[in-house]
Amino acid sequence: MDFKELFKHWTYQVFAPGTVLRRKYESFKNLLEIDRACLERIAELEDLHYGGSPVDWARVNQLVRELLSQSDFLVRELLAMSPGNYLDLPDYRNKIAFYLTMASEPQEFEFAPPFAMSYEESLGRPACAGGKAHNLAQVAALAELPVPEGFVITCRAFHYFIEYNELRPRIDTLLAKVNLDAPGFVGDICEEIQRLVLAGEVPPAVEQEYRHRAMLLAGARGGRVRLALRSSARGEDSEASFAGQYESVLGVSLSDITPAYKKVLASKYSAKAVTYRIRYGLPDSQTPMAVLVTEMIDPAASGVVYTRDPADHGGDTLAVYAVPGMGRALVDGSASPEVVTVSRGESPEVVGHARGGGAPQVVCGDTPEGGPCLPEAHALSLARVGLRLERLFGAPQDIEWCMDHSGTLYILQARPLGLEEPDAQDAAPQGPIPDEPLLRGLPASPGVGMGPVCKPHRVTDLDEVANGCVLVAETLSPAYVSVLERLAAVITDTGSKASHFASVAREFGLPVVVDAKFATRSLPEGGVVTVDATHGLVYAGAVAALKDRAGRPRPQRDTPFRRSMAEVMRHIAPLNLTDPGDESFAPSGCRTIHDIVRFCHERGVGEMFSLVGKGGRGLAQAKLLETPLPVVLHILDLGGGLTPAAAEEKTVDPCHFASGGLIALWEGLNHPDVQWDGSLLSFDWERFDQMSGGVFSLKSKILSSYVVVAREYLHLLMRFGYHFAVVDSVCGEHPEGNYVNFRFKGGGAGVGQRLLRLDFVKKVLASAGFRVKVTGDMLDARLDRAPAPKIELTLTMVGTLLGRTRLMDMALTGDEQVQELVEQFLESL
Repeated sequence: MDFKELFKHWTYQVFAPGTVLRRKYESFKNLLEIDRACLERIAELEDLHYGGSPVDWARVNQLVRELLSQSDFLVRELLAMSPGNYLDLPDYRNKIAFYLTMASEPQEFEFAPPFAMSYEESLGRPACAGGKAHNLAQVAALAELPVPEGFVITCRAFHYFIEYNELRPRIDTLLAKVNLDAPGFVGDICEEIQRLVLAGEVPPAVEQEYRHRAMLLAGARGGRVRLALRSSARGEDSEASFAGQYESVLGVSLSDITPAYKKVLASKYSAKAVTYRIRYGLPDSQTPMAVLVTEMIDPAASGVVYTRDPADHGGDTLAVYAVPGMGRALVDGSASPEVVTVSRGESPEVVGHARGGGAPQVVCGDTPEGGPCLPEAHALSLARVGLRLERLFGAPQDIEWCMDHSGTLYILQARPLGLEEPDAQDAAPQGPIPDEPLLRGLPASPGVGMGPVCKPHRVTDLDEVANGCVLVAETLSPAYVSVLERLAAVITDTGSKASHFASVAREFGLPVVVDAKFATRSLPEGGVVTVDATHGLVYAGAVAALKDRAGRPRPQRDTPFRRSMAEVMRHIAPLNLTDPGDESFAPSGCRTIHDIVRFCHERGVGEMFSLVGKGGRGLAQAKLLETPLPVVLHILDLGGGLTPAAAEEKTVDPCHFASGGLIALWEGLNHPDVQWDGSLLSFDWERFDQMSGGVFSLKSKILSSYVVVAREYLHLLMRFGYHFAVVDSVCGEHPEGNYVNFRFKGGGAGVGQRLLRLDFVKKVLASAGFRVKVTGDMLDARLDRAPAPKIELTLTMVGTLLGRTRLMDMALTGDEQVQELVEQFLESL
């Protein structure tokens, strides 16, 4: 506040104290509203931090920005209430905001050249070339098998494209709305983002660089070349495989390279890719899209090498999967491939060769018509290269390959093969297992799941997929990633463990059985099954011996989202200011936004209590309520809340109440069904514990409950030991402006009992028409737009609820007891 405003305040204080009080009251009302909004934002961020629904980091940024804006307004309202005080508070708030912004906002992007690089230039630069291109560059340098000639359009080109078209703000606004519990809505948001990308213009400097590289590639091939453009996002083909989530564009002519490039960029924002990225805990800013541009190989056969066979728990073999022609049918799960099993070791040998389930065969080199599509000699070559790449990258590999019509093998990509260590409990069922399974298939992702069968008619019909169901389908569509967290297991008629969805399922610990033949025909919708995906078996009903393994939680990984959230919450959530009477309860003691909010609220209330004492002009001072109830309650009347006679009294009693809302609330606290223990004084026990080393009155305002009241306004903070409740209400002649807000938090019992009490409160309030939200151990409820008589009846019910739940958490034992108490409470009203 500048000197001009401060002088105006002093003038009003001397000549128009009523104006000062009214302004202070308005600022106090604003402060209470902003305080509520800040706590809501903090609670939302805590919910995300401690395992709420997965969201895009853009949502976190949005909440942080809102919280910072609200905290700024909160400080302004406190300064308006007390000009000349707390002048250093904005500086401390701004310092916290600076560090919080540093933790939440993405780093500056690099969008300077190079916009395109060769394989050789990509070595050692995964952040610029992206995961797939960098891995392929290392394979090319190894020179064991050829890779398609090509180059990479860099991540810097992507950042420049986004900046050039001013897309970042619009993309972040849309990503902040993503709700993974509604796949259809996610699809709509992602389609809008993709439209923005496809409508964008490639910066001339970027287009000139990649066209130059493409012309050099075409010149080396005599001018006749078709291109393949494949995703190479940062982080792709690493621990997070992104298998099958992005798009490849094949058979591209030189004239069509720009629209193909934008199509690959847009695939970064497909619904399946966004869902996968969010579930893996990766912010959008950490996965910029590079694009790998290679010559197009016309394949006679294609496939995948797993350098450790997922089905071989001993780890002694690797598996080579092959299908005729292009490998799309293999990786999208629609084909059952030919599988060559090879021993691991210095001299690999073929130990098994299984033909695909009815797949047509092709002539490959000298192989006779009708023979295998991959000769065993070629399989051994792939095995040797695979083992060499495993040593190079230091982990088992998932390698895509193809073979042209002359029999030449090419490596197309290599990424880590996500394999979980077998659980020792998997070999020891807790009881008898049925002798004969309902179905047999092939293990694609290990584990056990059980639940009712769900058979979506189309991959677009996923919104209604229920939590805990076993999805049964013909093939493994990558679209199922969007509901992966809801599924107990997956069973398909065809497919293989080499498909993209199987790779993703192994990353997330989802049990999958493939090639189960007639699963879609033999398993009825809604019928309960048990899936032992470790052994490829499906049993009817819930097998008790496998129930423990089915209920085992999936492992929580340490993701970038979790690490970033921990740093963000370090500047938001911890509460260091606990004792308003301590010297450290000052702006200089604020270390977090929560401290700022707490300081403003406590000092704001203190400012309202301190309105009197300077001549008593314009407003009666806060008065202690004399009541037989064991509560310490101070009342501050802002005008019309108490009768005129109360102005002459040092203390007041309920006979002095004039506010209809306060009268109604007090009637509820005195309901006959509320049993008050007169020997147990209700105040802030937690704060008393913190301050018990000092000597002070138990009726101190620091420990007491309080009411700020006017004719139509009521704000109650009720402290009951280790929990508190806030009631905020307007009850006037205009129904559209009336409301009751209710907040309930804390308790002295264990977390489980506190949550049972919250469930009781939630059910009672919901029956009264409140909109209720529970976050952690805090409940917020709101009822609005009601006529005054209904508001008063509601406040009476709320008062009764406060009295009845005072020590309820100590006695609660289970859900059935809660429901019984709810019914008794509602019947008593």
